Amino acid sequence: MRARQRFLGRRVPGDSWLHRSPAWTKLAGVAALSVVVLATRDAQVNVGLLVLIVAVAVSARLPLRELVAPVLRIGLIIVAVFAAHLWLTDWATGLRLSSTIVVCIMAAALLMLTTTVGELIAVFEVLAWPLRFVGLRPATVGLAAGLVVRSLPVIADLARVAGDSARARGLEGSLRARTIPLVLGTVKYAQDTGRALEARGLE
Repeated sequence: MRARQRFLGRRVPGDSWLHRSPAWTKLAGVAALSVVVLATRDAQVNVGLLVLIVAVAVSARLPLRELVAPVLRIGLIIVAVFAAHLWLTDWATGLRLSSTIVVCIMAAALLMLTTTVGELIAVFEVLAWPLRFVGLRPATVGLAAGLVVRSLPVIADLARVAGDSARARGLEGSLRARTIPLVLGTVKYAQDTGRALEARGLE
């Protein structure tokens, strides 16, 4: 059986400067980049940031196909966003919004390709430390954030499988044929995750 593929890619083994960089610095970099993208709202800035992301990936010796793969997986959605604004508003708005999506996805992929989920959980635990004053455990919050990071690619893969199954049965236009298997698969994944946590004493 084919291994489940993460939406943003699996960590690529390596010892580059980016791999060795603390997870919190990479997370902060992604957050800062996202702020710049949303604040400037300029397609030219987005293109410049894309060049920067590719340059960082090359310097970290990351396969560019892994960096671009998440964008290709939702390529139809990006094209649809551009086409919709080309029709409803203008091409400049469509280009800005579609390039914003590409920049954010590639930046997140750069993070996930050089960082383990465990490292991200540790960062989330530190960020959640102030929540102790309102009765929440940072470790629990960090674990929850880690589960979200892990769940997103699983759900994306379930959606892809549901779509493939619908097309194989000639039901590609049926919303029900796509959503019911996705919902059932997501519920089963949640139940399996809950049982695994309960077995480890994490309820």
